Amino acid sequence: MRKPWLVCFALVAALSFAVLSGCAKKDEEPDFSGYTKIAELATVECRFHNVAEIYNDGTDMLFGINVGYKKAWFEYDGTVQLGVDVAKVNVGKPDENNVVTITVPNAQVLGQPQADESTFSDIYSDTGLLTPITTVDQSAALEEAQNEMIKSVEGNSTLMSNARERAKTLLSQYVIKIGERMGKKYEVQFKNAE
Repeated sequence: MRKPWLVCFALVAALSFAVLSGCAKKDEEPDFSGYTKIAELATVECRFHNVAEIYNDGTDMLFGINVGYKKAWFEYDGTVQLGVDVAKVNVGKPDENNVVTITVPNAQVLGQPQADESTFSDIYSDTGLLTPITTVDQSAALEEAQNEMIKSVEGNSTLMSNARERAKTLLSQYVIKIGERMGKKYEVQFKNAE
């Protein structure tokens, strides 16, 4: 009578051991696949105030009358986005010392500056005889002002450095948090993208 009960107990114990040994943590590889979203979140949006200018020196003459001279300007507000090129960001696997290397490029202007049309001022102008300020003139002046804005922002080393540092901070926190969830302590080092 005791033997069937003993066999059942041994079988239950063996099954319990097999199930519990399957619950042991395996040495898993961390999944850093969400780093692109983190790099996108690091985008900084800056507001700016800009002036677009229209200028023609008036060398066009008609019967000795200056008809080409025009000078005008208008103001507007807008935004420009700064960040890192997500395609150039790379998060490596941890090495034997749990050091994760993250490759981060320099910050850049992402896309085109966005002009807020509701903030466009009146056009202040001074023109020669029969020389109107056309919508073509206004569009060309706006395009040139936007291009100058990009150059100005890209030339501002403080803005660019802050945008890159923001990306590095968020990516570092992301890697460290994933390590904490896995019960590991990762150290992060950065490398410049080529």
